[in-house]
Amino acid sequence: MKKILFILSLFFFVSANAQDGDYDAFLARQFLQNGELEKAAEYYEGLFNQHPQEYYEEYLKVLVQLKQFDKAEKVIKTLYKESSDPLYLLDLADLYLQQNRESDAEKQFNKTIKELKPDKYNINQVAQKFIKLKQLDYAQKTYTRGKEILKDRNAFNLEIANLYLLKNDFLSMINAYLDEAPYQSNDLTVIENGLQKGLIEEKEKDALEKELLKRIQSDKSQFVYQDILVWLYMQRNDFDGAVLQAKSLDMLRNEDGENVMRISKTAAEQKDFDAAIRGYQYVIDKGSKYSWYVTANLEMINVKRDKLVNSPNYNREQLLSLKDTYKAFIQNYNNDYTVTNAIIELAQLEALYIHEIDSAIELLIPITENNRLAKDLLAKSKLYLGDYYLIADQPWESILLYTQVEKEQKGNPVSEEAMFRNAKLSYYKGDFEWAQTQLKIIKASTSELISNDAIDLSVFILDNLNSDTIDYALLKFAKADLLRYQNKLDEAEDTLNEITQNYKSSALTDDILYIKYKIEKDRQHYDKAAGYLQQIADNFSTDILGDNAVFYLGDLYQNFLKDDEKAKGYYEKLILDYKDSTFAIEARKRYRKLRGENVN
Repeated sequence: MKKILFILSLFFFVSANAQDGDYDAFLARQFLQNGELEKAAEYYEGLFNQHPQEYYEEYLKVLVQLKQFDKAEKVIKTLYKESSDPLYLLDLADLYLQQNRESDAEKQFNKTIKELKPDKYNINQVAQKFIKLKQLDYAQKTYTRGKEILKDRNAFNLEIANLYLLKNDFLSMINAYLDEAPYQSNDLTVIENGLQKGLIEEKEKDALEKELLKRIQSDKSQFVYQDILVWLYMQRNDFDGAVLQAKSLDMLRNEDGENVMRISKTAAEQKDFDAAIRGYQYVIDKGSKYSWYVTANLEMINVKRDKLVNSPNYNREQLLSLKDTYKAFIQNYNNDYTVTNAIIELAQLEALYIHEIDSAIELLIPITENNRLAKDLLAKSKLYLGDYYLIADQPWESILLYTQVEKEQKGNPVSEEAMFRNAKLSYYKGDFEWAQTQLKIIKASTSELISNDAIDLSVFILDNLNSDTIDYALLKFAKADLLRYQNKLDEAEDTLNEITQNYKSSALTDDILYIKYKIEKDRQHYDKAAGYLQQIADNFSTDILGDNAVFYLGDLYQNFLKDDEKAKGYYEKLILDYKDSTFAIEARKRYRKLRGENVN
């Protein structure tokens, strides 16, 4: 019965196709699929005779598989004679190559280029076909000939640049992209993305810089090359160079400093505080008539704060002086948005560095109650106020604020940030199952940074929930983690010591050492901090914190203990032993800088 049904269904299927005139095509493809090439060729021949263009490729493919090269050659020549399309000549050349007739193929290559028509689309099709045949030199000749017959020396610049990339000719690739750049001046994304593909080694970046400087010198009115130079410096994290060029462009174009602001902000985020300060100072010096003047003043204060708290041995007097600077700014300007931002930044200084948590909360409460405030500022202030309530041991207030942001900003990254804060709060409280439930949602987040943080916390919890004994240790550890966040450093240390004494088989040993490193760094005891990291590097080198320990040892010795030789050794170790580490790129950059190499 099943066989009968199958035969009937096949009959109806074939009948339906036959009514549409596709019966022969159906059979041809069935024979081809079954490996019955001669029968397939028979049907394709009939189809080709009726509809040459439609069945050309399928028929040719079957003939080649059957090694019926003479017949295949005739098929190609028939269509070429009808259309004079040079693409058929390349099919003929490909057929000759499959027969090891290289000289005949070469004749067709040359004929193809000779017979090119002044049709930009067709010229590009021919070049792309050459590339498909791995005939890159002929593809280049096609584009060169195309420029001539189109009488446009800048035609195909982008295509030629990509071709040079395939040929590993990076210098020519650079010049091709730069030739095209003036025509893409309103949006250089295509040029920058193209250049990025070839800028793997420093020598390629050096070559690009050299060519850009040459073009800038020869034509100072062509600003596009300075724009690309700024982009190049940003790729290298050379913010001094980027700010310098951006300032020059700003003056030449008589702009308002917006691009300098953007670069300075990136420099500050990458902890190049001096470059950021120079950029902000330039915008401030332009004067109050420019739109970025007030913002530049606030960003200058922010970056000076970040520079201070990232330096060794800063003191309370310096922090209080900075507090006065914020207050003066708030009193002197009436820009509601920027002043509100300044109050939020002042609250952060009070909470995290001066440790006057009540003052920080008092500053933010009026802002969070102002529903007329811009949504981004309202969300930011609620998140920070939630953090400060957590520091003040009022977690229910934190949950309320985080949940408000999560609902009010649904669909935005800030909503995901609020959800992550709620998950972390659950972890601090020891509610690991609920934390995991929230983290699973966040792990699918579109925001890579938040998603990675969620993955790290989720993995940490899972790794340490293997037994009741470790569960108790994890509860204590989460408490210690919260105490450190609350700046209760002595209590945090005591709690960690309790875990070490009472849960000797705990898998948390390296995590405990890592928290102790953070505690000693907070206390500005950098030698002790390095000692804890060294224990991780020596005894837990293959665990998840192994590369963290090595990198931050380098950071401590470079920026806090002022021993460049030791720092260089740790960066070198990370480069060699942890090639896949997320710290590897930054470690390599710092290592080269300490060796006195040009990292620009």
